[in-house]
Amino acid sequence: MDPSYAHSMAKSSPTALRSLIWEGSIPISFVLEPSELPSGSDRGVEAFYTSAPRMSYLSLLVPIVKTNLIGLCLDDNSLSTMKEENVWFEHAPSKVALKWHWPIGLIYDTLLASLPSSSLGLPLQVTVHLNPVPADKGLLPNSIPVCREAFMSQIKEADFVRWGSTRRVTNLRQREAESLWEGLVEHDFDKFWLVASKLVPIPPSPSSAHSAPMPHTQPPNSSIDRMPDGNGVRNVPLRWTRPARRRVTLGAALVDLAPSLFPEPTSTSKRRLARAFIHGVQVPLETELGWLGAVMCCADGWVAVVIHLGR
Repeated sequence: MDPSYAHSMAKSSPTALRSLIWEGSIPISFVLEPSELPSGSDRGVEAFYTSAPRMSYLSLLVPIVKTNLIGLCLDDNSLSTMKEENVWFEHAPSKVALKWHWPIGLIYDTLLASLPSSSLGLPLQVTVHLNPVPADKGLLPNSIPVCREAFMSQIKEADFVRWGSTRRVTNLRQREAESLWEGLVEHDFDKFWLVASKLVPIPPSPSSAHSAPMPHTQPPNSSIDRMPDGNGVRNVPLRWTRPARRRVTLGAALVDLAPSLFPEPTSTSKRRLARAFIHGVQVPLETELGWLGAVMCCADGWVAVVIHLGR
């Protein structure tokens, strides 16, 4: 990819790019698991289709799915006894349980990177389960309050990695902290970023990078947290500056983390074997980490880089 593209991205309006990312969506088809439908259910309703924001969470879709799918299939008695916290979602073709605490866009991107293209397309095909999730699926009971708590915890963790403390989050007034969650739930860009911009300020332009204060780098005693699933997901705090305030690019970070997939650019004997995607977009490896962290982070403050094997 043309290196000049990374430069043009960096010079674009960060607010405009944040808005474009915010408006990204994933079309989804929801189908009830037929074996879990109680007797007397109406099996004539085949599916419910919707378009969900990439930044949102599956937990926030449960009430919508209940109204537009579950409520049309179950009789009044079954519907009144149904527990929303028992509802969980599964990718229909692959039978992969979908994590309610991941942004919907990240769920789709990881499936796209790890499954054959023949088993994944649009809309995203999701099976809705009404029985409690089996223990071997590795999911906790799902509810909006638990999702909110997990979301706020992720914001605090991202704040610590970015600045070395959680003061920016803890110093928010209660109403401001509530606006972060409400802005996400209501899909209100202005409401969310009015507060989020205090945690993730707009980055300096490339021309002013050398005059910017030295930001916090990797926190002490931090470590790579490996997730137990087969997708090889990691939460990795990364340095985005180096001595002499030299900015670190995504490519340089990937060379350190996965040298077998992303060899040194100067290597003549090894080829790059993978590509990096964020929010479904292939990102130039010349892009600065600081810029990515400020402009292309998820609503929880983390940048989710998905690696696709192949050139």
